[in-house]
Parts: sequence; C-alpha cells; structure tokens
Amino acid sequence: MTCVFFLLLFLGQCSLILCQGYKYYFIKEPKTWEEAQRYCREGYKDLATVPNMTYMKTLYTDSTENQGNAWIELYSISGKENRRWHWSLPGVEFNAEEMKWSGNEPNDKGGHLENCALIDSSGGLVFLFIPQNKTNHYISLTMKKKKWREAQSYCRENHTDLASGAEQLKEAVSTFKSSHKPRSWIGLFRDTWRWSDGSNDSYRHWRDVGELPEELSKTDSGTRKCAMTELNKEGKWKADDCNTRKSFFCYENFILIKENKKWDEALTYCQRHHHDLVSITNPKEEELVKEKVKNATTPYVWLGLRFSCVFQLWLWVSDRVVCYENWANEDHAGRCGMSVAMETGGEHKWFKKNDSEMFNFICSLR
Repeated sequence: MTCVFFLLLFLGQCSLILCQGYKYYFIKEPKTWEEAQRYCREGYKDLATVPNMTYMKTLYTDSTENQGNAWIELYSISGKENRRWHWSLPGVEFNAEEMKWSGNEPNDKGGHLENCALIDSSGGLVFLFIPQNKTNHYISLTMKKKKWREAQSYCRENHTDLASGAEQLKEAVSTFKSSHKPRSWIGLFRDTWRWSDGSNDSYRHWRDVGELPEELSKTDSGTRKCAMTELNKEGKWKADDCNTRKSFFCYENFILIKENKKWDEALTYCQRHHHDLVSITNPKEEELVKEKVKNATTPYVWLGLRFSCVFQLWLWVSDRVVCYENWANEDHAGRCGMSVAMETGGEHKWFKKNDSEMFNFICSLR
C-alpha cells in the first residue's frame, strides 16, 4: 500500500504548554510501580509525567549519571474498549465531533486493532492496523518508506510532528486531494495508556512498536502494564511487569523561591522564570504547599491570591475564585493593595498582607 504522510512544521513558535516545566526527582530505592506511586504522592506530586519531548529531554539529561531503568507515571488499562484517541502533537486535544469518518470506520476489520489513522482520497478518515512485520510505503519529502510510528519519528526529528488537530487536518485534506495519492498518514492514534494523575497528554516515547497494546497481548499474559524509561537507551520507554522493583522518577509542580520580594515582584518573577504564583484549589495542593513553606526563610510566604479592586473579591492569579480556603480567622474581608501569604510555622494558615511586604514565595511550574 502506498501512503504519503503530512508533517507539521513550526518555525520559532512555542506555546505555553511546551514552555512550562516540572521538577523531576530520581529516587534510587527500588519499588514496585504502585509502591513508587504511593511514595511520590506522599512526598511530591506523583510519579513523573512527561507531556512532550522537551520534558523528556529534561528528564533524560538530568539523570545521565543513572543508567538503569526507572518507572514513570504511565500505565495501561486492558481492553480494546479502553482505547482513547490522541493527536500526536502534544497539547492538541482530540475532539470526536470534529472528525469525519469514512463508512463505518474505525471497525477493527478482520479482528485487528486499528489504532493509526490516515486520510483517503475522499478526504475521509480511516483507521489502519500496522503489523509489526509489515512495512508500508510512504511518500514524504525524502520519498522514504515508513510505518506510522516511523513517520511520526521522522517528523519529530526533522520538523515538528505529524499533522495534528482539526485546523491542520483541513489543510492536510486540501493538500492531499491535489496530490493524486490514495492515502496519507496523519497524527491521529489511539491506545490504552493513561497518566495516573489524570492528565490527557498524548506524548509517547516508546522504544519500538512492541509496546502497543495489541503487540503486548501477543507476547505476555497482560502483566506488562506499567511504563519505564530506559536511561541507558536514550530514555526510550518500555512496558514492564508492574510488580517488578526498580528506581523511579517523581515530579512536583511547585517550587519555593527563597528570595524576599514584594507581591508584584514575586508574581513577575514566577511568570518570567516558571509559570505563575501558586494557586491552591484543593486540600491536596494545600498539603504540598505546606511542605514547601516549612523551608522558607521568612515568617510568611506569598501565594497567588490577591484582592481584586474591580470585582471586590479575592481572586487567584489563575483567575479562579476562592472555593477552597484556609484563612487564619473568619474576617477575611479584603481591600485594594492586599494579597495573601501563608504562615511558615504553626498551622500554615492564610493571612492578609500589604503587597509591599517582602516575603519568600512559591511558584507553580505548570
């Protein structure tokens, strides 16, 4: 079968999701995947999630002295009914209502799991199963023969990614119809892998196609449902038995800055160097922030909560209203020029403070 594939090319562009960051921690003590997850959730945020190639490079580069295998947060849920669709380009959300399927596609024709998408000459979407031992012909700018994941790797290494998202798909269909080619790969795929923190990041860094769900089912009894990164093989991912003990990576998305700044200065610093001043919207985030403030060098630490003179209420810098709260007293009426800081000792309650006071502060990393 002859196929072309569409690639996505960006020049000097960087969206917010690609420029934010996590802080990763390598834990050498061997644990099962569930034990590692529990350990990370107690002391950090969770096992390491890897949203895109930039994060993967950070994870791999920061652990060059460790050459073994390490758990990450990804795990698989058995059953073809648990497959989810993703666009290959990280940060592009899949919306089923935007898709135009051909006939009764996808239909797992012949009992094969159809997990890779292409467009045909009508502009419709078709799913195609790619056997591991079968090479399909692709026509690209370099006229190379590639399978879907090889095409994905080619685009990521030489450009940005396979064409992803509704807008890119429209452009791809328009270009494709004038090319007189029968079929073309696009950046749409589905699998059973999940991030345990509930995020829907589509980035995958598998060592080979054998880590796809249909290939795993052929080689074992379904025990290899947890993902690890092979640090001695450029950080590529591989599935393994979740009960195997190995080192692991934790991550967190808050960082304490031990510099004394006014609230406005702290906000500017976080937005320039990380993401934003921290917002606390639930008890779990509160506990993580409490652990951070214990190491502060000031009696209070700035949070991303400020009184809005326009709306006459407290607002997080993330534009969320205050649903979860931990005020030091019932009187938390605000006024212009006031922001909120958490005490570093005691019960770590929230206090109203003048913006001009100088404290340490906590930035969110994503």
